[in-house]
Amino acid sequence: MASSSKRSLPCVVLFLLIAVFHHGCSSAMAHRPYSGGSPMMERFQRWKAAYNKSYATVAEERRRFRVYARNMAYIEATNAKAEAAGLTYELGETAYTDLTNQEFMAMYTAPAPAQLPADDDEDDQAVITTRAGPVDAVGRGAPGQLPVYVNLSTAAPASVDWRASGAVTPVKNQGRCGSCWAFSTVAVVEGIYQIRTGKLVSLSEQELVDCDTLDAGCDGGISYRALRWITSNGGLTTEDDYPYTGTTDACNRAKLSHNTVSIAGLRRVATRSEASLANAVAGQPVAVSIEAGGDNFQHYKKGVYNGPCGTNLNHGVTVVGYGQEVAGAGGDKYWIIKNSWGESWGDGGYIRMRKDVAGKLEGLCGIAIRPSFPLM
Repeated sequence: MASSSKRSLPCVVLFLLIAVFHHGCSSAMAHRPYSGGSPMMERFQRWKAAYNKSYATVAEERRRFRVYARNMAYIEATNAKAEAAGLTYELGETAYTDLTNQEFMAMYTAPAPAQLPADDDEDDQAVITTRAGPVDAVGRGAPGQLPVYVNLSTAAPASVDWRASGAVTPVKNQGRCGSCWAFSTVAVVEGIYQIRTGKLVSLSEQELVDCDTLDAGCDGGISYRALRWITSNGGLTTEDDYPYTGTTDACNRAKLSHNTVSIAGLRRVATRSEASLANAVAGQPVAVSIEAGGDNFQHYKKGVYNGPCGTNLNHGVTVVGYGQEVAGAGGDKYWIIKNSWGESWGDGGYIRMRKDVAGKLEGLCGIAIRPSFPLM
């Protein structure tokens, strides 16, 4: 028996060594990035490096790779048939190529909260102001409503780009917070302040997210309500003074009086009129709401976006100009839209959207339904 035990001892030791080695390899594999030899996996790894992406577990990385691969297949198929389908833009990789469209919509868009109290939505042309100068009244609404105003100028220039005039701050990133409305609001206040003073100052979206009682923080809002709140508060502080966190936090009331920029009120552009919107944009950047849905919008990379999209308004953006691809030669007319999804989305954080769409009074994606801008 003793001799038999001695002969079996090396086998036991070998078995234990194999078990320990297997456990060590399994443990190491659990923390090793998912890798593979396929061309798509190589592209995924390059994409991760380009956008500084990492995942908590191997399982999550495998899932994100599958989503990325499906998205890339869709992007390439769409680009291949773009001309035949009448698309005037291209899709491509962005920082969000590892998200399904459902995930992307839930994270980065936010319709106006239904729970907010009703206001004057029925009168999309009303001027709401405190110290504004004279304006052109063209009629009155129902008894008790404010006068109705429209932009009467017919001499808007053929093209405008407020970026070239220094009236637009760099593209910002709202993160996973439905605060797009705050970014479009701040952008138009930054713009009019620069136009009036020559000084471009980055203002605080977080002050609106935390303190604007007319809107709902990360759960959504509307720019004209935010402009109304800024007017009643006496102004807005800077981004440096009240930095962005990407969450709805308690209002820092001590900062409410740190008003670097104040506005006199706001104007609502005549609804469903791209001509009126162009007249407004000729004077300053304008806040609008659009429907930012579907795979094509998520993966937009360059060109003039011409759909598909509807008018289910779920995202606030800023119109900072307009133009035409080949002026006077039938080229595509477009709006220049500043977004708040960071510079790694779209064309450096911007999208050009088709302008003057025949048969669409509301404009592409509903862009002409709810425009507004501040008065100073």
